[in-house]
Amino acid sequence: MSGYRPCADCGAPVKPRSRDRCHICHRKAVLAALKRPCPRCRRVRHLRPAGICAICDQPAASSRPVKTITCHQCGQQRRNAGHGLCNRCKLADPDWPFRYAVSLAGRLPAIPPWWEDLAAFTAARYHPGGAVAILRQAGRMLAADPAASPRQILAAVTRADGTADAAGRALTAFFTSRGLALPGDEARRRAAIRRHRFLAAIPTGLARAVTAFSDAELGERDRARRAGRRPLSDTTLEGRLRILRDLSVHLATSGPVTSWAEVTTSDLEGFLSCHPRNRHQDTYVMRRFFAFARQRKLVLADPARSLRLGAQPGFTGTVLGLSAQQELFHRWTSSTTHPHERLTGLLALLHAASSMQIRALATTGIDHRHHTLALTGRPFPTPADPPTWTALQACLDHRDQLATLNPHVIVTHATRTGDQPADGSYLTRRLGPAGTTPSACRQTRIAQLVNDLDPKLTAAALGMHDTGLVRYLAGNVDRDRLHRTAPA
Repeated sequence: MSGYRPCADCGAPVKPRSRDRCHICHRKAVLAALKRPCPRCRRVRHLRPAGICAICDQPAASSRPVKTITCHQCGQQRRNAGHGLCNRCKLADPDWPFRYAVSLAGRLPAIPPWWEDLAAFTAARYHPGGAVAILRQAGRMLAADPAASPRQILAAVTRADGTADAAGRALTAFFTSRGLALPGDEARRRAAIRRHRFLAAIPTGLARAVTAFSDAELGERDRARRAGRRPLSDTTLEGRLRILRDLSVHLATSGPVTSWAEVTTSDLEGFLSCHPRNRHQDTYVMRRFFAFARQRKLVLADPARSLRLGAQPGFTGTVLGLSAQQELFHRWTSSTTHPHERLTGLLALLHAASSMQIRALATTGIDHRHHTLALTGRPFPTPADPPTWTALQACLDHRDQLATLNPHVIVTHATRTGDQPADGSYLTRRLGPAGTTPSACRQTRIAQLVNDLDPKLTAAALGMHDTGLVRYLAGNVDRDRLHRTAPA
């Protein structure tokens, strides 16, 4: 571009020899030369055929006065939006969804028998504007297909990834609560996505065998569920896939190994040496996998048979010290923190309640006469101490302010319009400002009970298995917990 002259305005190269400006600057200069002073406003503008600029050529505003009324709801002079209400009061009118449902029903080809019930369901749980949006979404589907069943409507509002928008979630809750459609298993769908993520991270040559092993584990879980035995949890299945994923990546990078038949015992020992603290669990999973692979004739010899299980690992989680417990107790007995944080912290720190038990706590499980709580999995109601009961009353007051029909005590803005409990990460985020987590508070209380009482007594009180609580008797728990220092 060095053979062209520079533009007089911007310095860009000018290709036409008859110009001293580039194309963009030349166009701007031509348009600027067409401007003339407007005889009416005296400003330099582009003039219209009438001889004046576009601003001066605009028609004069209508002098007709704006019609206003006195709103029946707020009593202010505003424009009439219908039914004697202003626009703001109309949007908040609780009768709006019912009027819209009647109006929309008159325009539909066929009215389903559940239409009035849907209007009452949405009006009781959503803002009038949100209820109208849900009715409008359902009306569009019925207008497109008057014979659409609730199952077809739910399939239409579900995205490709299995999720739905706010209107779709409301319709799902309505149809499932009325028995018009079967409820979907959201937890199982998310667990399947997590398992697929683990399988996708395994190298290509080793992925087929791990996929078959995962399918076999799922089949075993289904058989155990049908037989009435205790099935494997999603956490257990995902943990086994995580170990096999790490093993596959280790073999592919250090070998490289392209088939499970090439794996030797020394390769497995090399992987176990990278994570000595997880030797017990890793060895157990590898034994199961290679036994499955030998049964399917994917390997001729089992390289994991000679591996020895490591010692059963003791508890190595977080245990709060005495001073930290005192600071948290003082924080959660004050009324300056959020009620959900106070109730979550006190239930976990004083009563060893898990996040699932706190989220599942319903208003029907509260005995106001005896001050007890019905926690899921506990063999008997849990007595509430005065600070916990005070925090519980604050949560109930906060729930009343939300005007929700959700039966749970912990109700968020996301679950206010439904019946499901709060998300599993909500309680962890609530305890974030306090610098702790519900699991850390619960582990601290369990460690105290196990070391001060007995694993069997603690298991009977908390509805747990004593074999799992024995891990809390490890020496490292005593070192971290038993610091009986005098409070400052």
